[in-house]
Amino acid sequence: MRKNFSQKMLMALAIMITIGIFTSACKPKEKPTAKAPSLKVMQIKGTRVPVYLQMVGQAVGIPTVEIRARVAGYLQTWSFTEGSVIQKGQPLFTIEKDSYINTLKFNEADVENKTAAWEKAKLDVARLKPLLSTNAISQNDYDKAVTTEQQDRALVASAKADLDEARLNLSYCSMSSPITGYIGACNVRPGNLVGKGESTLLATVSAIDPIYVNFQMNENDYLKIMRWWTEHKEQFKERKNGFKVFLSLSDKMEYNQPGEIDFFDREINPQTGTIALRAVFPNPDGLIKPGTFSQIFLVLMEQENGIVIPQGATTQIQGKFFVFKVDQEDKVIRIPVILGRSVGNLIIVNGGLAIGDRILLEGFQKFQEGMKITPINVPDTLTVNQRPN
Repeated sequence: MRKNFSQKMLMALAIMITIGIFTSACKPKEKPTAKAPSLKVMQIKGTRVPVYLQMVGQAVGIPTVEIRARVAGYLQTWSFTEGSVIQKGQPLFTIEKDSYINTLKFNEADVENKTAAWEKAKLDVARLKPLLSTNAISQNDYDKAVTTEQQDRALVASAKADLDEARLNLSYCSMSSPITGYIGACNVRPGNLVGKGESTLLATVSAIDPIYVNFQMNENDYLKIMRWWTEHKEQFKERKNGFKVFLSLSDKMEYNQPGEIDFFDREINPQTGTIALRAVFPNPDGLIKPGTFSQIFLVLMEQENGIVIPQGATTQIQGKFFVFKVDQEDKVIRIPVILGRSVGNLIIVNGGLAIGDRILLEGFQKFQEGMKITPINVPDTLTVNQRPN
């Protein structure tokens, strides 16, 4: 009987072990916890950002002078390189002078002749005056002598005026540049008759240093800038030239010389709704030629703590822009932002982010919104050139 009890105990133990093994084999295995991906994150610190208006401008040489033939004659020589920079006083053209030299000589002789006649008339008046007091001559004879002297004096003045005009006409036969600047093409070649019935245009010279740039500002921007100026004029007391003006040429390269506004028109053009402005820039190398188109940047101020992020940190969905913000628990949240202008591979953010926010810089395809990440901190060293480009 004792033997049977032992056998039963062994059988029960075996059954319990078997059940335990079976139960253990059927129990589902727990999945290992997924590791949070490591991604680059930048905390925004802010930087100085220039606030400006951007407009299209066109360069103009002031003054621009037309070299014209002021006397008639055959063009004899021209002595400059077309399209080059010429200096003030540099000879440009000569017109055949022979006839003007002859006219000058004739007028010189005419002045001498009339001067001699005038001198004789003065002597006659001086000689006859004492005789009049003794009644040796009549009053009529004396009056004739005085009248002749006055006429001869007038003839001398007229002859001298003709002489001055002859000298002036002779001087017009040699033309030099009244300014330093670029000269264009020669419009008339030597051997051609010029100045006959019209002041023939021979060439045009435009000043180049400084160079002026004309541009238009729309009425809304004008009102904006005037209101802004009124609010911030205290900041400009120490600034010598008011607004800063920068220039970007048609090749998108920044011009290395800043300028200043030197002209504001008196009225808004009712047809275009714009007001004309002009900026002046140093142009010592003559890089900017009259007629050059450019972008004008009128800097209003430099905003402190502006937010600038890489363009690659933004994404666009249905026409709206978003960035991925990382919260205090290292979870990713997609938030909308208002973007400003781009600066190289950077972009200015005008709304949606604040100083101290952390944003994701990469891996937009590796996570879902609300997922937790392991941040790899990247320092914010982004800066914006204070001269717009």
